[in-house]
Amino acid sequence: MKISIANPTVAPHVKQNVLAYYEGKHLNKFYTTFFSHPDYIFSVWLSAFPPLKKEIKKRAFDLIPIKYFESKPLLEIIRSIAARKLNARITDAIWYYAELSFDRWVARKINAKIDVIHTYEHCSLASLKKAKEHDIYVIYEQLSQHHTFFTSVAQQQFLKYPELQNKDTNLLINDKASKRNRRRDEELNLADTILCNSSFTKKTLILAGIKDEKITVIPLAFPKPIDHHKTRDISEPIKFLYAGNQSLRKGAHLLYEAWKRCSFIPSEAELWLIGKMELPQHLRDNLPGKVVIKDTIPHEELLMLYREADVFVLPTLADGFGMVITESMSQGTPVITTENSAGPDLIEHQENGWIIQAGNVDALVDQMQQIINNSCNLDELSKAALNSAHLWQWSDYRKELRRKVESLYEYNRTKG
Repeated sequence: MKISIANPTVAPHVKQNVLAYYEGKHLNKFYTTFFSHPDYIFSVWLSAFPPLKKEIKKRAFDLIPIKYFESKPLLEIIRSIAARKLNARITDAIWYYAELSFDRWVARKINAKIDVIHTYEHCSLASLKKAKEHDIYVIYEQLSQHHTFFTSVAQQQFLKYPELQNKDTNLLINDKASKRNRRRDEELNLADTILCNSSFTKKTLILAGIKDEKITVIPLAFPKPIDHHKTRDISEPIKFLYAGNQSLRKGAHLLYEAWKRCSFIPSEAELWLIGKMELPQHLRDNLPGKVVIKDTIPHEELLMLYREADVFVLPTLADGFGMVITESMSQGTPVITTENSAGPDLIEHQENGWIIQAGNVDALVDQMQQIINNSCNLDELSKAALNSAHLWQWSDYRKELRRKVESLYEYNRTKG
């Protein structure tokens, strides 16, 4: 069985999918945009420019030989620069054009020499149509919840919090979003198997009318965990950490509201907010107590903050997975998150973390206050979170992905 995989990024989970097929001797080609590899002359040349070194390091992928890569880098480089220098609307337009251009390029590369193609949402419609012409089996990875679910969530939040609406947040539900969502629907219809990273994503697909038997769930794995669980200094305040874009989708505005209502004094608790602010700035004004705010930081520094924190908070309204959950638990820090994420696949409530109802500020306030009142339990939850991380590593994920794909392909071939 020969498998090609196409994704415009070299995100960590994408690398793991590629590596899974390579280890199983199934990999034919990995189609992507810009990546870094010791044998890729373009990335070696660009690394000579100091301002680009950080970006190139993030895109390093040297675990497979260069012969398996095919790349179309220019538009992704432009998009990456735009994301740092231009506003959200311009960046969004560049992203959209780049996604479609990448898809058309992959479609031209597809031929009957492969048995399976593994693609991703929104960047694969032309590729899927070409695959169907050659009777190639399609694995379609749905990274986020179904768009009808999120559109409903966003509209509810705009009604409840009108101040959330601006030109940038309207990108989530405007006419452009509707056009893109129709494209996603076409892709879903063409897929043979839809691969989800959480039971929550699967639930939203079923609510949208996708048949259960078409969907496969494999949660993403935990990063390499620390060796020993942490022990809190009980004389210190409890440190709550949030990391990631502070956006409507992640429910950051709900965390601000909950923190104001808790009104913890500095000796009780601290709140650390890490990441790019994507909400109206005034929502974060006048947060009481001790609040530490930082913009985007290097990943190595974030890992240190995970270890220093006592509780990670992700009050997400809709997250297809939420890799900050696994990152935090791998550093021995238990997580408060919602059922609208991979949380229920990874967390046993009050055993190795906490699951609350999405959008429910009262539930978030109650949970944070309970943690303050029962801080002596944090060491046990920290230990349990770390144990969970040890039990589901990337090597386990890769084996399960290969097993599922091999089984699905063989079943489809036998049935056909």
